[in-house]
Amino acid sequence: MRRSAAIVELEKQIERIESRPRGPGGSVSTGVPSLDALLPGGGLPRGQVVEWLGPRSSGKTTLLRTAFASLRTTGESIALIDTARSLYAPDWVGLIAGEGRFWVIRPPDPGEAAWCADLILRSGAFGAVALLASTHVVPAEKVDPVLRRSVTIRLQRLAEEANAIFVTVGHVPLAALRLSFRAGRVEFVQEAFGPFLPSIRPIWVRVGKRGAVEVPLLYPVPPSWGLEPARDRKGPAI
Repeated sequence: MRRSAAIVELEKQIERIESRPRGPGGSVSTGVPSLDALLPGGGLPRGQVVEWLGPRSSGKTTLLRTAFASLRTTGESIALIDTARSLYAPDWVGLIAGEGRFWVIRPPDPGEAAWCADLILRSGAFGAVALLASTHVVPAEKVDPVLRRSVTIRLQRLAEEANAIFVTVGHVPLAALRLSFRAGRVEFVQEAFGPFLPSIRPIWVRVGKRGAVEVPLLYPVPPSWGLEPARDRKGPAI
């Protein structure tokens, strides 16, 4: 398969960085204690494929950002492969500071997303890689076209060798862990005082596959939720 200019450039960037040895296995906190309590091992597992599913405005991106921000505090490097170019860059600026790297990769061709994940995981330099394959709801029985079975097997092996967290926003075959999110109704905290009432937005999460129990996470609602018009999340390739 002929490599595009974007893939060639990514290879050059990776050649300039060194891998970071990590101990085998283990889990990493998501930064949300109530979510950690639901996860086997108390966090996101290293060396495994984690499905991160949910419709738009379900809270999945907010929780993913929180989890990766928690990982960044340890100095780990993180890569996001923004296949659909759906990330709103200002929301992620806080992850740039500190040790390690924070890369956002937007392949011109969505079909190259898995190849980008392959190169990043193979480098061994990143503690977590997220492949945003889908921004829409994918039925449980339908595999995202970006991540076929053979591709997923290869990426899982590379994640295991790098002992990295590998998250796919989109359904894939053979995932070790599935987290499904949906948003609840925003509720105001009546006991508060002052000009602004804090509010809580329950985010329902289902951990596991068949027979999993769905439970709510109480997550603080940023002031902009529900108060501003929808922002355009599209942007130029970076």
